[in-house]
Amino acid sequence: MELAKSAIFLHFCNVLKERAIDIAEAFARITSEATGPRDAAKRVVETLCSSAGALYAFVAKEDGNAHGGLAILSAAGLDAATYRRLEQRAPSTAVVRAFEQKEVTYLLINDEPTLDFLVIQGKSVELIAAPFDINEHQSGCVAAAFDKRKLADRSEAEALVRLAALTVSHVIRIDEIRRDSTDQATEDEVAARLALKEKYDISKIVGNSGAMRQVADQVRQIARSNAAVLLRGERGTGKEMLAYALHYASLRARQEFRKVSCAGMPGSLLEAELFGIESQPLKLGAIEQAKFGTLFIDEIAETTPEIQMRLLRLIRDSRFERVNSTEPIRANLRLIFSTAADLENLAEIGRFSTELLYRINAFTIFVPPLRDRKADILLLSEHFIEKYAREQKRKIARISTPAIDMLAKYHFPGNVRELENVIERAVMVCDQGVIHARHLPATLQTAEETATRPASTLEATVAAFERDIIDDALKSSRGNIAKAARDLGTTERILGYKIKNAGIEPRRYK
Repeated sequence: MELAKSAIFLHFCNVLKERAIDIAEAFARITSEATGPRDAAKRVVETLCSSAGALYAFVAKEDGNAHGGLAILSAAGLDAATYRRLEQRAPSTAVVRAFEQKEVTYLLINDEPTLDFLVIQGKSVELIAAPFDINEHQSGCVAAAFDKRKLADRSEAEALVRLAALTVSHVIRIDEIRRDSTDQATEDEVAARLALKEKYDISKIVGNSGAMRQVADQVRQIARSNAAVLLRGERGTGKEMLAYALHYASLRARQEFRKVSCAGMPGSLLEAELFGIESQPLKLGAIEQAKFGTLFIDEIAETTPEIQMRLLRLIRDSRFERVNSTEPIRANLRLIFSTAADLENLAEIGRFSTELLYRINAFTIFVPPLRDRKADILLLSEHFIEKYAREQKRKIARISTPAIDMLAKYHFPGNVRELENVIERAVMVCDQGVIHARHLPATLQTAEETATRPASTLEATVAAFERDIIDDALKSSRGNIAKAARDLGTTERILGYKIKNAGIEPRRYK
């Protein structure tokens, strides 16, 4: 039975005002249009934020395979760093009360120490968490945060959050029935696809800089179109990741994603890789393998004139021929191209097809180099620390301020890829729970800095090392000098003296 016709839905409408009824009807549409639980959760939290006045919202459900047994299906209104903290900490926060009490739970964020990462300065944030049942052994929860001082009607807000929970629950149950009744894909295939979709979700693109926010906005604008896209930027900036994000945000997300790299591949081999070979046995190319899905052609500037003409026909006529065949084959797929080269200059000197450039350049996304988005270095570093600490089974809490300062001063010619390699190495050699400047490679010092920096005295080196340790202790204790002194095995008086001499302000760490 459709949610919009159910007695529960009508009951909610009776307690809602006209504006809120529009929101309730939007939830009803989600039940019929959502492609699955994550899509429903994503649209529900976005509606709560955009139409119901929520500061942020998220959907969680019990999952034995997730960290702490609790998985975040989707969230809106949170930056990437806060989202990651929510994923890590949710099982040990006050949110679990909603699961335990099986009823709507109100939480004042400012009064809940376990939810301190969700505090918004200057606002009295109240989280309304509404649980829902999935089956006998599994439940979930929709939570939305409101500014308590500006919330005109608390009962209406609760009704909307409860209806949001009902919407997600309904879609999850329908999805379980559908999955039980079909064997089109194995459980492993479905899980792999969902994992990739979650991994490359556009909301998880790491970066709060204006340049990366603009890139994310462009991806959202073009994702659901079938138009060809050209990703331009230096090597190592993350063009492949954006290609995945475009695919998994598109209407083709459930279909294949194929990648072909043109760099360093001989023309004849690349031609066969793309278009296939009419032979015995038949060899399908990437175009046919990506049928109904997305084909990502990396480093398009490396292609031969013959391949460029074939690609031009593919874009223009949606047809192609296999190698050794003259029979046209119809193609239905999305094309994404990338390049680090100056295609306009190559076209001017006759090394790249002007018409192909015109065709693929209709929608271009410029991916900025890391040196132009220095504000993202801390977020990216934390992301890679978490990734490689998990892979290497190391306990790394964070990266120190001096180490971040060193990263921020470096120009990173290899862009994000180079930063990732630097952090992977640092995690490997880190002998403590914190990555310090000494764990970073010497190449982070530019030749100019190395030449102009005066030689350090032993006293200055020891002082810098001591300040680094004090800085770490104050961060861990949130500016509590007494606790920091205990952690360092010294007295509060001695530590206070050293803090004063170093010019450190403990209040900054609270």
